[in-house]
Amino acid sequence: MDEFEEIIEIEIDEEEFETEDDARLAEIYKLAVKLVEHLERLKSQELKEATSLMIIREILSDDRILLGLVTKMIQDLSLGYEDDPTYSS
Repeated sequence: MDEFEEIIEIEIDEEEFETEDDARLAEIYKLAVKLVEHLERLKSQELKEATSLMIIREILSDDRILLGLVTKMIQDLSLGYEDDPTYSS
């Protein structure tokens, strides 16, 4: 990951993060949508998969709760339960 951070030179402005949670959540959502749009523009399926895995790994880090939620979500998606209104995970 460090090599990508060096390439794109991520600069974090601490003042940017001193906002209320609602504003922070809106900014996260806006950035996530933009990130997904960029991801969809990749032509190589292998690059899409690798990038998706890097993003997931970066988000999850060592958070076991998030890991459990993602695991359950992937199971639900793979079994086709996301469209079943009667299913509760």
